[in-house]
Amino acid sequence: MLNASIRLVTDTAVIDGRGIRVSEGGISLFAAANLAVGTQIKVEFTTPPSKKLLSVRGAVRYRAVYLYGVEFLAEDFKDQQQIAHLGNLFRTKQVHF
Repeated sequence: MLNASIRLVTDTAVIDGRGIRVSEGGISLFAAANLAVGTQIKVEFTTPPSKKLLSVRGAVRYRAVYLYGVEFLAEDFKDQQQIAHLGNLFRTKQVHF
């Protein structure tokens, strides 16, 4: 379970939020925003223990008021690297979200 500050970056705004759960496939989060299902965003957060900033593109797949489910999208090599890094953290149990 993740309980960490995150930042959502859209074409028009930067929104602070709170990550609730995260996996290699995506993240569930809380943000006081008005994001429609299908909206593409960038999700930024740091991972323990290294405090490395991860910045991953994603698409809103679910919304219930201010709770969102975001699927990570690996659209380019950088995104693929970020998602792979997150996967390595889970597989090696270096992170306990």
